[in-house]
Amino acid sequence: IIIIIIIITFINLDYYDLLGVSRAASTREIRQAFKKLALTMHPDKNPGDPSAHEKFLQVNRAYEVLKDVDLRKKYDKYGEKGLDENQGGRYESWNYYRYDFGIYDDDLEIITLDSGDFDAAVTSGEIWFINFYFPRCSHCHHLAPTWREFAKEMDGVIRIGAVNCGDNNHLCRRKGISSYPSLFIFRAGQKPEKFTGERSKEELIRFAMQFITTSVVHLSQGNIFSEIESAFASGVGWLITFCFENGVSRSVACPVGGSHILAQGLECY
Repeated sequence: IIIIIIIITFINLDYYDLLGVSRAASTREIRQAFKKLALTMHPDKNPGDPSAHEKFLQVNRAYEVLKDVDLRKKYDKYGEKGLDENQGGRYESWNYYRYDFGIYDDDLEIITLDSGDFDAAVTSGEIWFINFYFPRCSHCHHLAPTWREFAKEMDGVIRIGAVNCGDNNHLCRRKGISSYPSLFIFRAGQKPEKFTGERSKEELIRFAMQFITTSVVHLSQGNIFSEIESAFASGVGWLITFCFENGVSRSVACPVGGSHILAQGLECY
């Protein structure tokens, strides 16, 4: 009787409460919350708990609904009415959630995109280099450390993204993704460009830099502050070269985001 009461109470919880997130939570926050619960509540980790299966089914159902932009809207408006009763009725092994689920969810420089925000991102006017991967793809896992290093190197230059095609099958099929990992450059209004070279950090950087456009602005005492403020407001990174009367020149990088760098006596804000 006690077990039945606990299960009923658990089932009646709001989906957001089940995952421990607010109604304003992002998809990334929802994934991260679900993964934490999966690693502790999964029946594989609780063999002595007869209610573990039912409790985890509910958590899995909450995740399957809230991660999907259309199902989430329907749930927010009508609750569980109208949702597929079998939604979230199956789940993976504990090892899957530990090693394969959301490869890049914890990487700050890599933006995990899904069907709800993909189109808005790639048409925003920024350059995106996106890694379409599948959780059980060994080549995808092999690339992951290099992709992370590459993302750190390109931080502030272009946007680095990742799409989990296991969770976004329809999106990946719509984009013509047939093998993993597939790496594409996206620019607003232009055809995506596929990377086909060696998957090393150096080759990824070389490929990405082909799509970076630059312009030279001559700075003087009269315009330097207004030009830098304008660049800062528009989110554009600068490389400033200071030329001295003796012919010596020194450069300092001014990344996007207002970071402050002090290099060889030159200050960048």
